[in-house]
Amino acid sequence: MQRAEHKTLSVWGLNVRYVQAGEGPVVLLLHGLAASLLTWYCNIDALADAGYRVIAPDLPGYGDSDKPSHLDYSPESAADFVYDFSQELGLDRFSLVGSSAGGLIAGLFALEHPEMVEKMVLVGSGGFGRKVSWFLRAMSLPILGDLMYQPWLNNKMRATKYLFYRPPDILEELLPEMDRVKLLPGARAAMLRSIRSSINLRGFRKEGYILERLKASPVPLMTVWGADDIIIPVSHAEAVRRELPESVVRIIPECGHWPQMEKPGQFNPMLTGFLGGGPAQASQQES
Repeated sequence: MQRAEHKTLSVWGLNVRYVQAGEGPVVLLLHGLAASLLTWYCNIDALADAGYRVIAPDLPGYGDSDKPSHLDYSPESAADFVYDFSQELGLDRFSLVGSSAGGLIAGLFALEHPEMVEKMVLVGSGGFGRKVSWFLRAMSLPILGDLMYQPWLNNKMRATKYLFYRPPDILEELLPEMDRVKLLPGARAAMLRSIRSSINLRGFRKEGYILERLKASPVPLMTVWGADDIIIPVSHAEAVRRELPESVVRIIPECGHWPQMEKPGQFNPMLTGFLGGGPAQASQQES
C-alpha cells in the first residue's frame, strides 16, 4: 500500500477516509467488521501494478472515517453508502471486491445496481448461509456482547490472530494501526451495532441471505475462501459452487478468514486474473 494516496471525502455529511492508487479501470475494495482499509494492505499495490485504479474506503464507523451514533450500520445502509460514495467520486462502473461483511455489502450493491458493477469478488463473505463463529453470535446479545467486546482487551489478547490459519509476518507491522482504530471514539458502538444488524444468536439473519438472489444476477462472480476459516466456514463456498455453477470458486488451503493478507502470493494473481478476464474454472481449487 506504499503507493496509495490518502484522501478524505464528504458523504452524508460525514468525513470519509479512503486511499487511492493507480490508473485504469476502477476496483473498489470493501472491508468487513472490526476492520478498515488496512485489510487491503497487501493487495492495493498489486492491483495498481496490474493496471487498475484502486479505491479503498474506511466505511462509516470504521478506521478514520466518522462514526455517528445515528446510523444503524446495517449491510443495506452500507450498500446505500457505497452508491453515494461512488457518485461523489464520479464513478459510473467499477469492479467490487468485498471481504467478510464487506462481501455482503458488495453483493447487496450489485443486486441493486447491476449496471454499475463490472465484476465482483467476494472473500470469506457473509450472505451465503447461517453459520458464523460463536464469538460473533455471542456479541449479538445486548448484555453479553457489551461485556465481551472490549477492544483494549481483545487487542491485549491479540484476538486478531484468529483471522488467520497462520498469522503472516506482516501482521506484526500492521497490528499497532489495527489496534489504534478500534480504540477510536465511537468505534466500539459502531461495531456492536453492525453485528446486531445482521447476526443473532443462531447466526446470520436470513433476511441477509443473497445466494438465491444472485442466481439472477448478470454480474460475473468469483468467491475466494480460506479452507481453515473459523469466522465464516468454507462450507459457504461449497454452497456457492452448488447453487451458482457459472461462478468461479477458489479455496486456498491452510488459510483463514483473510486470504488477501495471509496468502497474497496466491490471492493477488487470482484477483487480477479474474478481473482481467483470464481463464478460470468454476470448480477449480487453489493449492
